[in-house]
Amino acid sequence: MEAGWPVDVPRRHVLPGLGVRRHRQLTMPAGLLLFVCLFLPAVRSCGSDVYPVEAPLLWHPYIYGLLLAVAAVATTLRGVRAATIALRVAAYVCIGVGLVLATQTAWFVIELLLGGVLLGVIGVRGVAEKRLALTGIIMSGASLLWFGMWATSSGALIGIYVSLGASIFLLAGSLLWLSEI
Repeated sequence: MEAGWPVDVPRRHVLPGLGVRRHRQLTMPAGLLLFVCLFLPAVRSCGSDVYPVEAPLLWHPYIYGLLLAVAAVATTLRGVRAATIALRVAAYVCIGVGLVLATQTAWFVIELLLGGVLLGVIGVRGVAEKRLALTGIIMSGASLLWFGMWATSSGALIGIYVSLGASIFLLAGSLLWLSEI
Protein backbone atom coordinates (compact mmCIF):
# COMPACT_ATOMS: atom_id res chain seq x y z
CA MET A 1 0.00 0.00 0.00
CA GLU A 2 1.20 3.43 -0.84
CA ALA A 3 1.08 6.19 1.67
CA GLY A 4 -1.27 8.92 0.58
CA TRP A 5 -3.47 11.62 1.77
CA PRO A 6 -5.99 10.61 4.42
CA VAL A 7 -8.69 12.33 2.37
CA ASP A 8 -9.09 12.61 -1.37
CA VAL A 9 -8.10 16.05 -2.54
CA PRO A 10 -10.91 17.63 -4.55
CA ARG A 11 -10.35 18.32 -8.20
CA ARG A 12 -9.51 21.80 -9.21
CA HIS A 13 -12.61 23.75 -10.14
CA VAL A 14 -12.61 24.45 -13.86
CA LEU A 15 -15.17 26.76 -15.41
CA PRO A 16 -16.77 25.16 -18.43
CA GLY A 17 -16.35 26.80 -21.83
CA LEU A 18 -19.22 28.15 -23.85
CA GLY A 19 -18.46 26.17 -26.96
CA VAL A 20 -18.17 27.17 -30.56
CA ARG A 21 -20.53 29.92 -31.60
CA ARG A 22 -20.94 31.04 -35.20
CA HIS A 23 -22.19 34.50 -34.25
CA ARG A 24 -18.72 35.57 -33.14
CA GLN A 25 -17.57 35.88 -36.75
CA LEU A 26 -20.29 38.48 -37.34
CA THR A 27 -20.90 40.12 -33.96
CA MET A 28 -17.31 40.92 -33.02
CA PRO A 29 -16.24 42.68 -36.26
CA ALA A 30 -19.55 44.56 -36.48
CA GLY A 31 -19.21 45.81 -32.90
CA LEU A 32 -15.62 46.88 -33.45
CA LEU A 33 -16.54 48.63 -36.70
CA LEU A 34 -19.33 50.48 -34.93
CA PHE A 35 -16.85 51.64 -32.29
CA VAL A 36 -14.36 52.79 -34.94
CA CYS A 37 -17.12 54.91 -36.48
CA LEU A 38 -16.87 57.10 -33.37
CA PHE A 39 -13.79 58.61 -35.02
CA LEU A 40 -15.20 59.00 -38.56
CA PRO A 41 -16.89 62.17 -39.83
CA ALA A 42 -20.63 61.81 -39.28
CA VAL A 43 -22.34 64.93 -40.59
CA ARG A 44 -21.47 68.21 -42.26
CA SER A 45 -22.66 71.22 -40.32
CA CYS A 46 -21.87 74.88 -41.01
CA GLY A 47 -19.31 73.92 -43.66
CA SER A 48 -17.23 71.59 -41.45
CA ASP A 49 -17.29 67.92 -40.61
CA VAL A 50 -18.65 66.88 -37.21
CA TYR A 51 -17.14 63.82 -35.54
CA PRO A 52 -19.12 61.83 -32.95
CA VAL A 53 -16.10 61.81 -30.62
CA GLU A 54 -16.71 65.55 -30.17
CA ALA A 55 -20.17 64.91 -28.66
CA PRO A 56 -19.88 62.61 -25.59
CA LEU A 57 -23.66 62.55 -25.18
CA LEU A 58 -23.92 60.60 -28.44
CA TRP A 59 -21.31 57.94 -27.61
CA HIS A 60 -23.75 55.27 -26.39
CA PRO A 61 -24.17 53.26 -29.61
CA TYR A 62 -20.42 53.25 -30.22
CA ILE A 63 -19.54 52.20 -26.66
CA TYR A 64 -22.19 49.49 -26.73
CA GLY A 65 -20.71 48.28 -30.03
CA LEU A 66 -17.32 47.87 -28.37
CA LEU A 67 -18.81 46.17 -25.29
CA LEU A 68 -20.84 43.77 -27.42
CA ALA A 69 -17.74 42.93 -29.49
CA VAL A 70 -15.88 42.09 -26.29
CA ALA A 71 -18.88 40.10 -25.01
CA ALA A 72 -19.00 38.15 -28.26
CA VAL A 73 -15.48 36.81 -27.79
CA ALA A 74 -16.11 35.67 -24.21
CA THR A 75 -15.49 31.93 -24.23
CA THR A 76 -15.70 31.24 -20.50
CA LEU A 77 -18.27 31.92 -17.82
CA ARG A 78 -15.82 34.36 -16.28
CA GLY A 79 -15.76 36.30 -19.56
CA VAL A 80 -19.56 36.31 -19.74
CA ARG A 81 -19.69 37.57 -16.16
CA ALA A 82 -17.24 40.41 -16.94
CA ALA A 83 -19.17 41.35 -20.10
CA THR A 84 -22.44 41.36 -18.18
CA ILE A 85 -21.00 43.66 -15.54
CA ALA A 86 -19.64 46.02 -18.21
CA LEU A 87 -23.01 46.19 -19.99
CA ARG A 88 -24.76 46.69 -16.66
CA VAL A 89 -22.47 49.64 -15.85
CA ALA A 90 -23.12 51.10 -19.32
CA ALA A 91 -26.89 50.84 -18.73
CA TYR A 92 -26.53 52.64 -15.38
CA VAL A 93 -24.48 55.38 -17.06
CA CYS A 94 -27.13 55.71 -19.77
CA ILE A 95 -29.82 56.09 -17.12
CA GLY A 96 -27.73 58.60 -15.18
CA VAL A 97 -27.06 60.75 -18.23
CA GLY A 98 -30.72 60.53 -19.18
CA LEU A 99 -31.80 61.63 -15.71
CA VAL A 100 -29.46 64.60 -15.67
CA LEU A 101 -30.25 65.76 -19.19
CA ALA A 102 -33.99 65.06 -19.17
CA THR A 103 -34.35 68.30 -17.25
CA GLN A 104 -32.76 70.14 -20.20
CA THR A 105 -34.74 68.77 -23.12
CA ALA A 106 -37.41 66.16 -23.69
CA TRP A 107 -35.26 64.21 -26.20
CA PHE A 108 -33.14 62.80 -23.39
CA VAL A 109 -36.20 61.09 -21.92
CA ILE A 110 -35.73 58.61 -24.78
CA GLU A 111 -32.20 57.95 -23.57
CA LEU A 112 -33.50 57.47 -20.05
CA LEU A 113 -36.11 54.97 -21.27
CA LEU A 114 -33.58 53.12 -23.42
CA GLY A 115 -31.22 52.86 -20.44
CA GLY A 116 -34.06 51.47 -18.32
CA VAL A 117 -34.93 48.88 -20.97
CA LEU A 118 -31.28 47.87 -21.33
CA LEU A 119 -30.88 47.54 -17.58
CA GLY A 120 -34.08 45.51 -17.44
CA VAL A 121 -32.78 43.13 -20.10
CA ILE A 122 -29.27 42.69 -18.69
CA GLY A 123 -30.70 42.54 -15.15
CA VAL A 124 -29.34 43.81 -11.87
CA ARG A 125 -28.26 40.32 -10.77
CA GLY A 126 -27.11 37.11 -12.28
CA VAL A 127 -25.34 36.24 -15.48
CA ALA A 128 -26.73 34.64 -18.62
CA GLU A 129 -25.47 34.58 -22.17
CA LYS A 130 -29.05 35.00 -23.36
CA ARG A 131 -29.16 38.42 -21.68
CA LEU A 132 -26.08 39.49 -23.61
CA ALA A 133 -27.67 38.46 -26.90
CA LEU A 134 -30.92 40.28 -26.06
CA THR A 135 -28.98 43.41 -25.10
CA GLY A 136 -27.24 43.20 -28.47
CA ILE A 137 -30.57 42.93 -30.27
CA ILE A 138 -32.10 45.90 -28.47
CA MET A 139 -29.06 48.14 -28.76
CA SER A 140 -28.36 47.33 -32.40
CA GLY A 141 -32.04 47.83 -33.23
CA ALA A 142 -31.99 51.24 -31.53
CA SER A 143 -28.74 52.09 -33.33
CA LEU A 144 -30.28 51.02 -36.61
CA LEU A 145 -33.15 53.46 -36.07
CA TRP A 146 -30.79 56.23 -34.92
CA PHE A 147 -28.33 55.94 -37.80
CA GLY A 148 -31.13 55.29 -40.29
CA MET A 149 -32.68 58.60 -39.29
CA TRP A 150 -29.35 60.39 -39.72
CA ALA A 151 -28.67 58.67 -43.06
CA THR A 152 -31.72 60.36 -44.56
CA SER A 153 -30.33 63.83 -43.83
CA SER A 154 -28.55 65.75 -46.56
CA GLY A 155 -25.45 66.36 -44.42
CA ALA A 156 -24.72 62.69 -43.65
CA LEU A 157 -21.14 61.60 -44.25
CA ILE A 158 -19.30 58.28 -44.37
CA GLY A 159 -19.41 57.71 -40.60
CA ILE A 160 -23.20 57.56 -40.55
CA TYR A 161 -23.42 55.12 -43.44
CA VAL A 162 -20.73 52.82 -42.04
CA SER A 163 -22.42 52.97 -38.61
CA LEU A 164 -25.72 52.04 -40.24
CA GLY A 165 -24.12 49.04 -41.93
CA ALA A 166 -22.35 47.98 -38.73
CA SER A 167 -25.66 48.21 -36.84
CA ILE A 168 -27.31 45.95 -39.41
CA PHE A 169 -24.57 43.33 -39.06
CA LEU A 170 -24.56 43.66 -35.27
CA LEU A 171 -28.30 43.02 -35.24
CA ALA A 172 -27.86 39.98 -37.49
CA GLY A 173 -25.03 38.69 -35.28
CA SER A 174 -27.07 39.21 -32.11
CA LEU A 175 -30.05 37.38 -33.60
CA LEU A 176 -27.76 34.51 -34.59
CA TRP A 177 -26.30 34.57 -31.08
CA LEU A 178 -29.74 34.23 -29.53
CA SER A 179 -30.60 31.34 -31.86
CA GLU A 180 -27.40 29.49 -30.87
CA ILE A 181 -28.11 29.55 -27.15
